[in-house]
Order: sequence, then structure tokens, then C-alpha cells
Amino acid sequence: MSINPVMLNQEFPEIAKDYINIKNSIDKNGNSVVFEAMPIYGRINTLPEKLAEKDYAPAMGLVSLAILNGPEEISDVFSAYNQIRKGFPKPVTFHSGYDNKTAQHSFSFFRGTILHEYMNPLSSKCPHPKAAAWLIKQDKTLWDTKIGEWIQEKLGVGVGDVPTSIKKITYTEQNKSYVPAKVFKTSNPFADITARALTRTSKLGAIALGGIEAAHVAHEVSNGKNFFAEAGKSAVTLGTTLIATGVLGAIGAKHLGPTGSLLGMGLGAITGAVVGKAMD
Repeated sequence: MSINPVMLNQEFPEIAKDYINIKNSIDKNGNSVVFEAMPIYGRINTLPEKLAEKDYAPAMGLVSLAILNGPEEISDVFSAYNQIRKGFPKPVTFHSGYDNKTAQHSFSFFRGTILHEYMNPLSSKCPHPKAAAWLIKQDKTLWDTKIGEWIQEKLGVGVGDVPTSIKKITYTEQNKSYVPAKVFKTSNPFADITARALTRTSKLGAIALGGIEAAHVAHEVSNGKNFFAEAGKSAVTLGTTLIATGVLGAIGAKHLGPTGSLLGMGLGAITGAVVGKAMD
């Protein structure tokens, strides 16, 4: 399965140009678009190298994140496949029941993963409802943090909500609840994409990736490398990954729905990995 570059260029010339330039700069081996489009690929493509160097803690972290997010990303791949097979129908919608052109739902660290049911404090499968309820409160996006509030104020972005068909973690048949999608009210394209990118970036996900980078720094320092040099490299790698994944995923989702979201996030993850390797 691949994306028809002629159709993409005709219908979305500006998006196509940006994506093709980025893909050509990092795709040297002609890997399939859909395989690369899975963010999981960008996260684990350094795994063999870490294992060879006995950098076990970050390797275990990468595998854990891959396993945790696998089901959701596979679901997204099938959604993208259906979109491509149907010839990119309008309006541009995800498998979530809202128009991606006008709105963006908040991402979650737990929702849609293998831990989804076990994190629902209203579910009989939840081992510790109080702990789960606390974790759910922490599972917010960067847009919902003080950083997001500051950016919202500086960029002058208004926010509205539209309904979706995305079930909240606390959803049950007796307590049906859905995740709303945010409509960002601004005429500034930069502000719109920034808001969407922050809404797509989970705070816990960012912390998890930061922990993996910290473990890598500790491993390098234990092998005699300079702490400040390694910390700087990891900070740049982490920042590049989060920004590229958020921004490219936001652009892709807005213009190409699930296909664009996967492609953007995958390219963002790989971009972060490429930047990290370039500094070695």
C-alpha cells in the first residue's frame, strides 16, 4: 500500500511539497510509506543499536512504549488504508466522527492502548480505581498545561468544542462519555498548527520520552562520556522529536486526515532519530 504522489500533488500541492522534501531527506532505502508512517517505527529504529551498545534501560523503554501504543497505531493504519482506498473522501474525517479540517481532539497516553480498560476506574478490570483516577487526571496534553495557557494567551487563540465518537477512558455502557474535539478560533495559520500540535502531544508521553533520554545519558556517562555534552544531545533529540511529531502530525491530520496524521507523526519521529544520530 502506498500513497499516489500524483493525486497528492494535484489535490494538496503545498502539503505534498513539504512532505516529499522531508521524506526524501531521510528515506534512503525506499521503505514503504505506511510502514514508515507508523510512529512506532521512528521510536524503535534505534533499538538494535542500543542493544548492541548494552544501553538496556532506554531499549526497554522504547519497547514498552511500542507495545503500549501498538493497538491504537494499528487502528490508525487501517483507518488510513480505508481513506486511501476510498480516494480521500470529503469531509476529511478520522475514525472519530469529526471534521479534521476544523477541529482536533486531545491525545492521551492511555486511551486506545492495551491499558485502556485497566485504567478505567469504573471498570471491573481496573485493579486500583483511586490510582487510576489520579493517573487519568495527569493524562493531559501540553495544550492543557500552563505552557499551553501561556501560548494561547500570547497567540490570541480562542477555543470551542465539537462532539466526537471517541470514547473517554471512563466510558461504560451505563456512563457513556466522549472526548470533545477542540476548534481553534484564529486567522493565524502558525497559531492554529501550534495549538493543534500541543493538543496532539501528551504530557505523560513527553515525560516518558524524556525518561528514556535521561536513561541513555546515564548510560553514556557511565561509559566515560561528558555529562553536559550528552545531556545537550538528548535535549535536542527530544525537543526535535516532540516538535516535529506534533507539528507534522497536526498538518497532516488537518489536510489529509488519518493518512496525513500517521505520515506526519512517522516523519516527525524519524526526523528526531536522524537528528540524534547526526550528533553522535
